[in-house]
Amino acid sequence: MLFALCISIIIAVPIMATIKKNGNADADEMTVLTVWQIDGFEGGKGSRANFLQSLGDEFSKKSGCYVTVSAVSADAARLNLQNGNVPDLISYGAGMYGIESYIRGETPYYNWCNGGYCFLSTDTNANFEDISVENLVINSGTGNLVGAAALLCGVKDAEVAKPTAAYVRLINGEFKYLLGTQRDIFRLRTRGVAFSVKPIAVFNDLYQNISITCSETKKSVYATRFIEYLLKNKEKVKSLGLMADGINLYDDEMHQMEGISYECRLTLPIGEGTKNEIEKAIINCDIKKLKNLLN
Repeated sequence: MLFALCISIIIAVPIMATIKKNGNADADEMTVLTVWQIDGFEGGKGSRANFLQSLGDEFSKKSGCYVTVSAVSADAARLNLQNGNVPDLISYGAGMYGIESYIRGETPYYNWCNGGYCFLSTDTNANFEDISVENLVINSGTGNLVGAAALLCGVKDAEVAKPTAAYVRLINGEFKYLLGTQRDIFRLRTRGVAFSVKPIAVFNDLYQNISITCSETKKSVYATRFIEYLLKNKEKVKSLGLMADGINLYDDEMHQMEGISYECRLTLPIGEGTKNEIEKAIINCDIKKLKNLLN
């Protein structure tokens, strides 16, 4: 799978060259921006790569700059960067490591959408005051630091299950509570299950960032303009079941997840050493060190 992802990225350049060769004079002069989308955490619904491509198509019509988006795994991205294959922009989850030395521009990163952690229960009268490690299951996530959320909430020793299995065990009645994310809200809705939600405000690292990684002046200008266009259209992230700072998008259960001031956050890309230190602090239940490593 990783090999296939790497190959798909490597062949993207000759494909674009062919498009330009076979196009008209305008296409020959068109700047092409390559964007990698790395899903560092579960979204709400839909594809972030497809979302960016859709906005990229809109941007192309307005700017004359072609945007091509590829969905890439974190490991494939790191491997390709090490091999000298660098895109013009990378969209990635907070806490991503291995890209920090490739970021260019005065502003290292821009947050364009986010998720959040929450407690969920199929008991619509639940007050969440009786949460314990015995009656709670934790959604393990897909690369995010859910262990930090669990530690800071005092439930680190609760049982952990893979994302889909966790919510299934909740609706099957094995557990009263689930420590999950906005993705679990949409899972429960899809199943038609009544539920209650309590947002977690002690920690969040579910931020989708975008950074410029091209060094060519002309491309960096277009890359900046594309980011500006993306940020001007943040209200459209509702189609992804995600949120955006500074605006309210929902009038249902998801509204409870909006506008939260988090005690601790991780919003930026980091080095592998810092990533290891954070994970070590979680394992050792060293809350003081963990908080010092977060931003």
